[in-house]
Amino acid sequence: EPSQPCRTFPACAANMRSMQRFHQEDRGWSDIGYSFVMGSDGYLYEGRGWFWLGAHTKDHNTRGYGVSFIGNYTAILPELFSLELVRDNFLKCAVRGGKLVSTFSIQGHRQVVATSCPGDALFTEIKTWNGFKET
Repeated sequence: EPSQPCRTFPACAANMRSMQRFHQEDRGWSDIGYSFVMGSDGYLYEGRGWFWLGAHTKDHNTRGYGVSFIGNYTAILPELFSLELVRDNFLKCAVRGGKLVSTFSIQGHRQVVATSCPGDALFTEIKTWNGFKET
């Protein structure tokens, strides 16, 4: 079940530790499954980062990176600054730094596995982003 958005560093750090504990203890993974996780406190947290294979999308982990937003975004969107950080800064920086090809594609989690993630509101939003790929 998705948590509520975290809006302070201590709350987001606690959420990251909880996510890590769940992924390691309940799922048996080596770490958080996502490559990166966006908090509503203005920080983009590193999960597995660029150099470790993620465990975010079964049978698709070798094809890309997983970026998660902390919170339940079925009816509401993440904070605007969080969306802008990922859409306008992080992705462009990743291309400039050679971590993503300039022709990268964006997909929502629900497009490749049976899940409601990333929530209806957030999925509708990312469908408007450059690079979104319909499947």
